[in-house]
Amino acid sequence: MLDFKLLESHYEFIVPKEDDINVKDLFQSYVVDIDFGIGKSDIEGEIQLFTKIEVNKAKRKTLPGYKLMVEGGGTFRIQDPVNVEEGLRNNLSQFSTLNMMINNLRNIMYQITNLGPMGGYLLPPIDITQLLRDKAAKTEKET
Repeated sequence: MLDFKLLESHYEFIVPKEDDINVKDLFQSYVVDIDFGIGKSDIEGEIQLFTKIEVNKAKRKTLPGYKLMVEGGGTFRIQDPVNVEEGLRNNLSQFSTLNMMINNLRNIMYQITNLGPMGGYLLPPIDITQLLRDKAAKTEKET
């Protein structure tokens, strides 16, 4: 990773109507949506990745507690990409880059909420492989 920038963030606290809420259960019930776009740079081996994570942004009903959105951009470089085996190059340019971006954004979400009324929200583990498959299927449908 050469560079990481936070491009946008949104934090909202929705006051619960009930006094007795199990915060852990509430956090686990949040809907998490992740979208990303991979771009290539003019510089050989350099990749740009933009990643957006939305938490508790339901189309019908938002749950109480935190409503979050963070978006970041990162620049990555594979050293000597011509001499890197294709499978490894694909892993580095897709899986590893997305994993690093999600982890950076996870940390930002935790920092944003850490002083909030319900304490820090930690994004649950994300299946990066499935995220990449879903994105590929969605892209294939659109073409």
